[in-house]
Amino acid sequence: MEELLYKDKELFRGIADGDEVAFTQIFHEYNARLFPFVCKISKSEMVAEEIVQEVFLRLWVNREEVAQMEHPVGWLYRVASNLSISYLRQLAGHEKKMQQLGGTQELSANNVTDSLGAKEIQELINKAIAQLPPRRQQIYQLSRQTGLSHKEIAGKLGLSQNTVKDQLVISLKFIKGYIRKETGISISILVMLFNR
Repeated sequence: MEELLYKDKELFRGIADGDEVAFTQIFHEYNARLFPFVCKISKSEMVAEEIVQEVFLRLWVNREEVAQMEHPVGWLYRVASNLSISYLRQLAGHEKKMQQLGGTQELSANNVTDSLGAKEIQELINKAIAQLPPRRQQIYQLSRQTGLSHKEIAGKLGLSQNTVKDQLVISLKFIKGYIRKETGISISILVMLFNR
């Protein structure tokens, strides 16, 4: 157990330095543990998947602070718990509003997802990219369309690797939010994050 905690702390330190391999290892190790934990609170597999993705996105964005914590794994569970409780509060508020309106509205995100093909998703992603600020757009295109590494982009644009990574995370969050706003569904930000 102690050995595992030490290994995890090393991985969190790697994540703080921007090591995507360490991030992927932590993701695979804790995704399987956080999912049932969140599922139990939210009572929805789809919502649990979304919340777990958000936990790992926050880990990446706050990686330097998290790596300095005494119990970074505890932080993962705390964020997952807080997001789950926020979801339940939002749900309760939504149900109350629907009762006041005298009706119920049920939208199956799976049905929307089924009807939305890869081509449509790509078109939405392109529209979202077009709305990014020019420099962020350039970083995104160099990474996802040209296939340059963070180091190569940093060298080409005269930026630090951390700036490149942070700008990509912001871009991906914006694209995800844009797709959710347009369609009512959420595509996996982690799929986009590691889809090169």
